[in-house]
Amino acid sequence: MNQQDKKQLPLFLANCCLQTYNQYANNGVFTKPKGYKEMTSFKAVAFGVEKWFGFVIESKQNIIIAFRGTDSDPDWIVDAEVSQSPFPYTSEKSLVHSGILSTYQSCRKAIMKSLESTSRKKPIFVTGHSLGAALATLCAYDLSTNRLNLSLYTYASPRVGDPKFAKSFNTRVKQSQRFVNVFDIVPLLPSESIYSPFTDQTWHYKHVFHEDSFGIQTDTLGGNHSIYTYIRGVKSLCE
Repeated sequence: MNQQDKKQLPLFLANCCLQTYNQYANNGVFTKPKGYKEMTSFKAVAFGVEKWFGFVIESKQNIIIAFRGTDSDPDWIVDAEVSQSPFPYTSEKSLVHSGILSTYQSCRKAIMKSLESTSRKKPIFVTGHSLGAALATLCAYDLSTNRLNLSLYTYASPRVGDPKFAKSFNTRVKQSQRFVNVFDIVPLLPSESIYSPFTDQTWHYKHVFHEDSFGIQTDTLGGNHSIYTYIRGVKSLCE
């Protein structure tokens, strides 16, 4: 990949995220970038409802795993659960968002199976927007146990896990960029500390590295969070 391609990579991957929404809206159909073939499309379960949530595509140069963001009520319910569970696929057993972990586990098998015949050295780019960004973060952390060339690019990601998770992630995943619109509230969620009076527990959350920010103010909170707004913002950063 030449320098120009590297500079445009975040914008390219943001448009891959857009295709996950098209996949959801069109019952699994999406447009693959030129030179890529589909390895698998996968569904995931959010609050008991199975829906299209992303795809794995491959070119001669690399592999892309893309996750869809929040697009329906069950997704928001998953987002709203703030309890934490141990992440079971790495040795650290750090704590991550229980609802997001549950959704990731429901599609993990399909993703891992699609990668079985690929070289461990082939570059993998994991990407996602909104809830998809959180799922992508868990996926990259999972893959870091046996993949040698791994990168994560996320857009509008909420916090995913506790400080131990963030520290371990930052050690394991060397190339990670988290794009944030400063007018978007989703990257501020969940709060860094949340007390549950029902369980008398306090959950702690911390973002992973590295943040790249821009500022686009629209007329609505949803507009500030939209994948289209993020594509505009990332494009401005890549120019």
